[in-house]
Amino acid sequence: MVKRKLAFIMVAVLAVTALVGPSVVAQEAEEEAAMSSASEVNITLQEWAVLPDTLSVPAGSVTFNATNIGPMDPHELVVVKTDIPAAELPTREDGAFDEEAEGVEVIGEIEEFDVGLTESLTLELAPGSYVLLCNLVEEEDGAMEAHYQMGMWVEFEVTA
Repeated sequence: MVKRKLAFIMVAVLAVTALVGPSVVAQEAEEEAAMSSASEVNITLQEWAVLPDTLSVPAGSVTFNATNIGPMDPHELVVVKTDIPAAELPTREDGAFDEEAEGVEVIGEIEEFDVGLTESLTLELAPGSYVLLCNLVEEEDGAMEAHYQMGMWVEFEVTA
């Protein structure tokens, strides 16, 4: 009788393993695929340029690693979804990009950080046209210096 119960339990365990096993393997495969579809973009910020190591990534999770090499100024990284060409973005009176303007959507940003540092930001990006820019405005030798207006922007594409 004991052998029969033990055999029944073994058959039951094997049956459950056979049913559950494939779904666990499928879930692990989905998680690996999601992780492998994540993109990483390394960006150099300097006076007066935004220099990504790629200008296009597939839609999905994108991590921006921004390094400020200065040599003098702090910088930030703003990710903007827009169909407006980067050089023609609307600006405020001080020369900064107008983050509240029609036709632009700020998706995320790395706030101002100092020379020599690297900061990261991960976003879920849909296909479309984007602009990566620094939008700081500071006074330099008595004059206002708008980093966007000084050329700290680059067009960026997210593909389907």
